[in-house]
Amino acid sequence: METYPEFLERIYAFEKKELFLGNDYFSVHHALHQKVDQNNTFRPFYGDTIVFDLDELTKEKITKITDQLYNTVPHCFSERLSFNTYHMTLHDLSNSSNIQDIATEVFQNELQVLEKSKEVETMKIQMRSTCIFNMMNTSLVLGLYPVNEEEYQKLMKLYAIYNSVKTLPYPLTPHITLAYYNIHGFDQNAARTLEHIVNSLNQTDIEIELHTSQLYYQKFVSMNDYIPICTLDTAKK
Repeated sequence: METYPEFLERIYAFEKKELFLGNDYFSVHHALHQKVDQNNTFRPFYGDTIVFDLDELTKEKITKITDQLYNTVPHCFSERLSFNTYHMTLHDLSNSSNIQDIATEVFQNELQVLEKSKEVETMKIQMRSTCIFNMMNTSLVLGLYPVNEEEYQKLMKLYAIYNSVKTLPYPLTPHITLAYYNIHGFDQNAARTLEHIVNSLNQTDIEIELHTSQLYYQKFVSMNDYIPICTLDTAKK
């Protein structure tokens, strides 16, 4: 596991307050085609995940951000995410465009998640935003980090519980997805406008409190349709 300084060094290497999308036509990553169709609506996309739901006040703050993005450059984005969809992923599990490919795996995940969740202790974790940044040419996201070593250790203790269900080949990068890009990309003029609004929004940080009472095992059928299966806080069971 990364130390807290190593974690901060890694995320700050690519989470920059000054967004720059390059000088060419902006093209999205091919992986986005699994999630968004040619009409910029969400495709069926299946899987399961461990997420922190967000409180209403935080979702309202996120909505104000996405309002500015969609009001300024709507042509840069695909279908808008719903208010209830906003969350911070703690641990990815399985996903596929074909539900049959992962049906057995998801069933096994659920059994293991329920068993492992006996190890979850009730806690709060204080987080702060880094900036809005480009996530692999698929989406704009709001980066987050634990405010100190103690909060980091709490977050990673929870992460380790579910990493024992499915070990991931990449480290945790806490974030809230704000918007998926237009599947067709956009030109330099649109990119410059998007950069300007994001750089302006990045002048303000957001404080977020995560709580295990809002930690859920969820399944999804698209990137805009998440189904809470159960809470993972032992105090609520």
